[in-house]
Amino acid sequence: MYAGFENAITEEDLWYTDAQRSSDVQLPPVMNILLLVIWSVIVLVGLAVIFLGRNTMAGIAIVAVPTFIGMVIKPTFALCIMMLALPTGAGIGAAMDFSLDRGVGLAVAASFVLNLLMTRPGLRLGNKALWVLILYTIWVFLVSLAAPYLALELRRAFTQVQLLALTFIVYWILQTNDWKTFHWALRAYVLGTLGMIILAFMTGAAIRTVAQDAEARYSATVGQAIDANMLASLVCLAFLAAIYLFARDKKILWRVVYLLSMLVFPVMLIKIGSRGALIALFFTMLSPLLFVRQVLHRPALAVLLLVAVLLASVSAGLVASRGGLEADVAERLTNIYRAEEAVGYRMMPIKKALQCAVTKPMGTSYYGWFEYSGLRIVPHNDFFFALGLYGVPAAGLFAFFVIMLMFTVKRIPLGWEKLYARAVLTFLLVMGLDVPQLYQKYFWIFLVFVIASEQVAAYHAPEENLYAEDGYEKEVPEYEEG
Repeated sequence: MYAGFENAITEEDLWYTDAQRSSDVQLPPVMNILLLVIWSVIVLVGLAVIFLGRNTMAGIAIVAVPTFIGMVIKPTFALCIMMLALPTGAGIGAAMDFSLDRGVGLAVAASFVLNLLMTRPGLRLGNKALWVLILYTIWVFLVSLAAPYLALELRRAFTQVQLLALTFIVYWILQTNDWKTFHWALRAYVLGTLGMIILAFMTGAAIRTVAQDAEARYSATVGQAIDANMLASLVCLAFLAAIYLFARDKKILWRVVYLLSMLVFPVMLIKIGSRGALIALFFTMLSPLLFVRQVLHRPALAVLLLVAVLLASVSAGLVASRGGLEADVAERLTNIYRAEEAVGYRMMPIKKALQCAVTKPMGTSYYGWFEYSGLRIVPHNDFFFALGLYGVPAAGLFAFFVIMLMFTVKRIPLGWEKLYARAVLTFLLVMGLDVPQLYQKYFWIFLVFVIASEQVAAYHAPEENLYAEDGYEKEVPEYEEG
């Protein structure tokens, strides 16, 4: 199709050559479909028991048991379930003892261990950024060992180890399965975000979170965690995924879902009232203008971006114009004085982090930060969070990690995957200027999707143009059979 393509990418680099064994237990396609249908029916029965039969615990048990079994059999299914549950935030369940968040995490870990023993798929760490993440985690652990509050610090360090493990599990699943896993996981995330928003309003859970928040903002969906910035980030990432999938997915039904999502998500963002997320999304949607020559060589790309921006603007504008915003949220988004006050509030820990780089270059540790700085908040910035709490080495490793991810995106051939990976990375980095995300699992999960975009793009390269980069089409020699 495109001449010279076989010389540009080796066989071992492509998923569809079957050079990499799948992490899933291999079953006939008919069996896979049958199991999925059976699981879907059981889930519907469980939901009916919860909402119609008013028996929450019985319904949860009906859904949870077959779901856990399916997650263990199929790591790809486990990833999709995790992405489906990710938009809920955390804390759905029995107080601090157990939650949906923890249950899904344990199931994903069990799926990883059991399938690793059964399928034994080889895995090469092709992206060196992951080695930098390992070094960052080791350094956090070492700083914690030297901290005064050892027991508490080790718990924080163990959280970072868990994030590292989760990052590698997601990477393992995406790298040892074909491109369909990438698409299905993002589909699950879009459906999960859309479903959680609808469910939150139907059950009144969103109203309860508004009552708990001082500014009447939507700070959670159906979870107990009250964190408006986290919820806004989750919704923005779903919005970007919906745009990408709308471009990639040719099925009408799915495109209707994505279109609905692109209308609903901006409304939720406005109601959340997170200025940082709105600014980060604004810069993300405008970022293709920095590569205008490339975009102009992809008219469909330019049209899709324009449609997405228009849909988001119309949805948000209708909500604002018809009085759909709480007074406090509207003032928060329009009051310049409050915005300046928020910037000043965030600058205090950043200045203190710079002082720490001089007086405590090896870091203060997490709990040591509050004692040393005298502040009640950590730096609201990923780089300065690493610098202030874990020192110059941690900040350097984080910066190096980001630079390597930028080179990963640069290597991706021009197409939808490059657009998606660049958008996700741009959003997370700009959002990271306003809030710390290094201890949020969604941050690391989506960075793995950025890394995985490189191989997904390799699959789609034959149907586009592998050599389209830097705003022009390169000539390719004709391919001769034999």
